Amino acid sequence: MDQKKIRILHVIYCMNIGGIENWLMNLLRATNKDIFQIDFLVHTIKTGKYDEEIIELGANIFRCPWTTKPLKYSKILRQLIKKHGPYNVVHSHVHHFSGWVLRTVHQVGIPIRIAHSHNNIDKLIYSSSWIRRAYYVYMKYLVKKYSTLGIAVSTQAAISLFGPKWNTDNRYRIIQCGINVDLFNKVVDKETVRKKLGIKFNSHVIGHVGRFSEAKNHPFIIDVFSEILKIDPSIRLLLVGDGENLIDIKRLAQKNKVKDKIIFTGLRHDIAELMLGAMDIFLIPSLWEGLGLVIIEAQAAGLPCVLSDIIPKEADIIPDLICRIPLSEGTKQWAQKIIKFYDMKHRQEISQTKILSAIINSPLNFQTGKKKLESIYSK
Repeated sequence: MDQKKIRILHVIYCMNIGGIENWLMNLLRATNKDIFQIDFLVHTIKTGKYDEEIIELGANIFRCPWTTKPLKYSKILRQLIKKHGPYNVVHSHVHHFSGWVLRTVHQVGIPIRIAHSHNNIDKLIYSSSWIRRAYYVYMKYLVKKYSTLGIAVSTQAAISLFGPKWNTDNRYRIIQCGINVDLFNKVVDKETVRKKLGIKFNSHVIGHVGRFSEAKNHPFIIDVFSEILKIDPSIRLLLVGDGENLIDIKRLAQKNKVKDKIIFTGLRHDIAELMLGAMDIFLIPSLWEGLGLVIIEAQAAGLPCVLSDIIPKEADIIPDLICRIPLSEGTKQWAQKIIKFYDMKHRQEISQTKILSAIINSPLNFQTGKKKLESIYSK
C-alpha cells in the first residue's frame, strides 16, 4: 500500500450502469493514479456491470451489504476500513443514509467526510410513513453533524439533503458532476445504429434513458406514447435501461397495445451512439430529479428535450433545446406538445459545434467538476 497517495473511498449501492456510476467511472478513468487511489464500497453482494473494469483500473471493491441492523453495518464498515485503510476521504453517494455512513467513519478517524446529494426526494419523503419520515429527519441530523463537506448537484438536491438554509453553511456547495463531451464529438452512422435496433432509417424515434424506477415515471411515458401513436402511428419509442419496474412497464405496454412499437434495450454502454444515431427527440417526465446528467447528454447529442417542470433549471445548457411541461397537463397535451416541439426544432437545427462549446464552457463539463473534486481531496 502506497501511503503517499491520497486515498478516497466512494460509498455507493452498486456499480451498475447509471448516471452517478457512469460519472464515478469517468472519474476513476481520468484521475491521476500516481496521486490518488480510488476505491469503492458497495452495499450489495451482487456483481456490478463496472466491477471488472474497476479492478482492471487498479481500484478495489469492498462489500458491506445493507442490513436491517445498523450497528452490525457499522461494525462491518469499521472493520473494512481498519483492514484496508487508512483513507484520507470517504465520499458517500447514498443520500440520507450517508448520515449513518459518515457517523461510522468518523469513529475510525477519517478526516474528510463528504455527503453527496445527487437527488431531490422531497416528494418521496412527503408521501412516506411517519416512521420513514423520522428516519429521514434523523439521517439529516447525522449528515449535518458528521460531514466535513456537503456536495449537491443542484439547488434542489442541496435543499433535499442539507435543508433550506444549506447556503448559510460554508461546508455545503454545489458541484455539478458533468459529462464527457468527447463522447459526443463524433460522426455516427445512423443507418447502422438503427438497423441493429430494428428501427427503420426514416422513422421518427422518441428516446428515454433511465432506470425503470418510480422516479422516472415510465407509466406516464407509455401513456403519452399511446397518445402520440394516435397522431402518428409511424413513431417509435426507444427505452434504455433496466430496473425493478421493467416487467410492469412491459405489461402496461402490452395492455395499451403499443409494445410492438417500443424497443427495450436493457443496460447499454453506448448511450452517446444511441442518442446520436437512433433518437430524434428525448423525453424525461420524471417525478423527481437531482439534476439528470442524461439530459445534459441528450443536449450534447443535439436532441430536443421534453421535460417535466420539476427538473432543476441547472440542466438547461442549450435553452433552445428544452421544453418543460407540467405533469398536470395530462398525456394528450404532452403528446401534442412533443410532436409540435420536435417539428419546430427539426426546422431549426443548432450546430453540434455550438452545442459542445456551450457544454465545455459550462459547469457541466466533466473536467470542471473533476478539478474541483481533486482540489477538495488534496486538502
